[in-house]
This record gives sequence, C-alpha cells and structure tokens, in this order.
Amino acid sequence: MRHEFGPYVQMGTLAEQMATHYQMDANLEFEPHLAHYMDEVEVNIKADSFDHVGFMTRIADRLKATLEAVSDPRRREFLSAVVVALQRRVERYSLDVAQ
Repeated sequence: MRHEFGPYVQMGTLAEQMATHYQMDANLEFEPHLAHYMDEVEVNIKADSFDHVGFMTRIADRLKATLEAVSDPRRREFLSAVVVALQRRVERYSLDVAQ
C-alpha cells in the first residue's frame, strides 16, 4: 500500500473532522468526543495485524503538522489531546508487547 494512502491517513482525516465538529459545537463535551476517537483507533488496531506503533505514530505526526496551521482554541485543544492520547497509547502498547 502506498504510504500516502494508508489507514493512518483516514484516521488523521477523521481526527481533523472531529476537531472541526468540536470547534463548531460549543455543547459538544470534550472527554466523550476524544474517547470516541480513541475507540476508533482501537478498532483499527484490533482489526488487523500490522505495525500498530507506526500506525499511531503516523497519525500523531500528521496531526502535529495540522496543529501548526490551526488557530481556533477548541480545535487545537482536541487535536492536541488526540496527539497526547496516541502517544500514551503507543507507550502502553510498547509495554504490553514487552511483557
């Protein structure tokens, strides 16, 4: 599969879309919205065997680049939280594999 069309691209796009929804809807609660996104990441991880750490790292890298162009505070909040959550999940995954 070509690098620019991998499943992490779709997950990066989903995070960007969810950030837009969070930005536009002041009534949308942060934690459940973030949890929903991370549930989608988990579904992708459990659906197949591939480089899970690379998958999550590529999503985080894409979103870090997106963050550089984002000025809206709610959008930044959501994207930043996704990056942090992905990094924590990578750390947990690495620990799980090591055991």
